[in-house]
Amino acid sequence: MQESPVSSAATSCSRTMQHGWRRLARAAKSTLLLLMLTALACTAAPADGDPFSQPPGGPPVSLVVSNSDLAVGDNRVSFGLVDRDYMPVRPDTVALRAVYYEPGAATGQVRYRTEAEFLPWPPDGRRGVFIANVSFDQAGTATGDTMGIWELHATFDYAQSSSEAAESLTIGSVVSVAPTHRAPFIGDAAPLSDTPTVTTVTDLRTISSSPEPDPALYKLSVAQAARAGKPAVITFATPAFCVTATCGPQVSDLSVLAERYEGQANFVHVEVYRDPHRIDPADPTRELVPAVDEWGLVSEPWTFVVGSDGRIADRFEQYVPPQLLETALLAAINR
Repeated sequence: MQESPVSSAATSCSRTMQHGWRRLARAAKSTLLLLMLTALACTAAPADGDPFSQPPGGPPVSLVVSNSDLAVGDNRVSFGLVDRDYMPVRPDTVALRAVYYEPGAATGQVRYRTEAEFLPWPPDGRRGVFIANVSFDQAGTATGDTMGIWELHATFDYAQSSSEAAESLTIGSVVSVAPTHRAPFIGDAAPLSDTPTVTTVTDLRTISSSPEPDPALYKLSVAQAARAGKPAVITFATPAFCVTATCGPQVSDLSVLAERYEGQANFVHVEVYRDPHRIDPADPTRELVPAVDEWGLVSEPWTFVVGSDGRIADRFEQYVPPQLLETALLAAINR
């Protein structure tokens, strides 16, 4: 199924974003900020029947995809909706489409449809992201051998003010879909990272930025947990320096599960920065621990459930609620 034709202005905008992808790829960037700003700056001339016709100044709401590792196959896509004042928008329902554009094409093909649900973040649930399971059937990075472009299109009801009636709004965002995942995917062997433990340091604050590090989360290294012959939950997070402020709650959730399932599974927290006790919060210069690169991570937090066979059973980029993580853990325990 094809998407509606875009206007000549929108086609020019697409080419600009495509050029932006090439520059980002060459610079090895992992952020969509440049493309998001480009998309916001592009204003297509209204066209009859074009669902993407927007008023001058761009769309009233922007779709910001927060994944760092999308690839061919099944993906857990997370995204936010923000208005022009950068305030979150939370409609009751959001329909999501994955649309693929062949190189140079002005129209795209809808390859996947689904509904997104809102996932609240701690501590009070007022923040959060929308989550949807999306399957991409081919790569599209606008570079090299994968010159095609993927876009995610969200449709929802939106009113710009309390005095206006809500109307259906469709907005889009370009995403990069790689041939394979950068971070370990379900079925892959867990990288055997030699992370520090309570037996290799004298003070847990040298390997964890948690205010009060839980010794239960540092009893084993990642390698030891993956080889132990029982399921493991491994969280990469930096509680004191987390951009989303969800790392602390995520590690706290891990402690609760570690106590609840002691003896049935192992639990490991990996601080993403080396020597967290020496970090100056005002200094952006920080050194990542080797395990972050060994696992191919470019964002945090990440949580992986490893099966008793040492292979990835489930994985979650960004915050995962304890009930969802517990369900994944129980599936690994009962496997």
